[in-house]
Amino acid sequence: MLRRCCERAGLVDEPRDGRRLHRKGVPRLGGVAIFSSVVIALALLPLAKNLLTQALQPDFREIVVLLGCGLLVLLLGVYDDWRGANATVKFAALSAITALFYALGGRIEAVSIPFVGTVALPHVVGFIVTLLWVVGIANAFNLIDGVDGLATGSALFSCLVLLTVSLLQGRALVAVVALALSGALAGFLRYNFNPASIFLGDSGSLFVGFSLAALSIQGAQKASTAVAVAIPLLAFGLPVVDTGVAIARRMISGKPIFQGDREHIHHMLLQRGWSQRRVVLVLYGVSALFGLFAMLFVNSASSLPAVMLFVVGVAVVIGVGHLRYHEVDELRASVKRNLGDRRTRAANNVALRRGCQSLATAASLEQLFASVAGIVELCGFAHAGLEVRCHGQQGPLDQAVNAMSHHGNQQVAAIRDGCLYWSWKQVGFSGEDLAAADEFWTLRLPLANGTGPLGCLNLHRRFDGDGLQFNVGYLTTIFQPALVQAVERILSAPPRHMTAHAG
Repeated sequence: MLRRCCERAGLVDEPRDGRRLHRKGVPRLGGVAIFSSVVIALALLPLAKNLLTQALQPDFREIVVLLGCGLLVLLLGVYDDWRGANATVKFAALSAITALFYALGGRIEAVSIPFVGTVALPHVVGFIVTLLWVVGIANAFNLIDGVDGLATGSALFSCLVLLTVSLLQGRALVAVVALALSGALAGFLRYNFNPASIFLGDSGSLFVGFSLAALSIQGAQKASTAVAVAIPLLAFGLPVVDTGVAIARRMISGKPIFQGDREHIHHMLLQRGWSQRRVVLVLYGVSALFGLFAMLFVNSASSLPAVMLFVVGVAVVIGVGHLRYHEVDELRASVKRNLGDRRTRAANNVALRRGCQSLATAASLEQLFASVAGIVELCGFAHAGLEVRCHGQQGPLDQAVNAMSHHGNQQVAAIRDGCLYWSWKQVGFSGEDLAAADEFWTLRLPLANGTGPLGCLNLHRRFDGDGLQFNVGYLTTIFQPALVQAVERILSAPPRHMTAHAG
């Protein structure tokens, strides 16, 4: 009925940007159907006279508070689906509704921490924790609503966990509301699964997320063990992980935290070529595993939650690492640089500085060539070629070139057309290798002083070589100035140097 009303009123989600996966307009406002189903189910409870309804009588006010605040969240979502609201407006409105929920008794007053016990929270801290929890969970379900049926199915698994735990622990209020919400979600999933004929919309995802967060608060208020923290976290495992990963990678990338993108977990799986149905079913399995872990915390020993949370955390890190996030790859590379390669890089940087110091004080071309050869070999280059203009001083340079015979075939120097050409190659490097330019990348360092260009140095490195184990910036800030200084000094007074060398 709601789907037909949306089609007639034009309340459909059109695929207007690249973030949407559907090809044609699909009705939204699915949250109205879910809210109506929950209200109808709970409204019929007073008509039944049994032990359950009698046990619920003291909790009637809490049900009214939950549904009343849920209605406000629903209206916020309807407005967003209808007219559109930016992130600031939605967060401000959700915060105001959460503040009302807190004032009416829905609050986190204590937190149970493994190995520590129950810690009572001051009113201000309790309000902040309640605000962050409710607003965070509501938006977490909103963020994963990017594939047909994903948010609905994940919420259904979370709801079933809360239902089961509340039954085991004898909390009638949470059990009844969770049961009504589970029925509404299961009925709606029939129309929301791929290919969806109606979407949750912000009205549905925000209402469902708010209701589950509020139920988890109601269920944890009387808990005195660490399960008060562990069970809600694991019950909402998938949306919590997805939101945490989204916030972390946006901070690493320097992007606004609330800027939408197509790099959520379900998007990354779709990029692998998976179909929407396969993505949803796999993530249903992940939600079920989170729910299974949550059930292990019921009536568990005080030390088990901490161990299990650590195991789950490690599994999440490993799983996210296989989703090919650029931010994760960069973090992994950064850790390797800072921990694994740090000492090697530091040693190479020191050696590079010392080599540049020797280069800057070179008194002859032989010393200059030896210093350059040592530096380029240290940096892992396979070939180096130096070109220097002789400026009419070819005679003394010929003597230096002839004196290089003892260096073997790793260095070659010659003077042609008034220019000095020097080359160095790595051991095992053949001249034919350089002809295959697709195997190398080249770095060109121009040499110039105040009077004009002196020449250039070309460095070649293999693409399949090991990572650079030195600060590349040193090539331009230390190495190039030292080389220019040495070339300029040697060419400005070659007769004296060559005479001393000959003697």
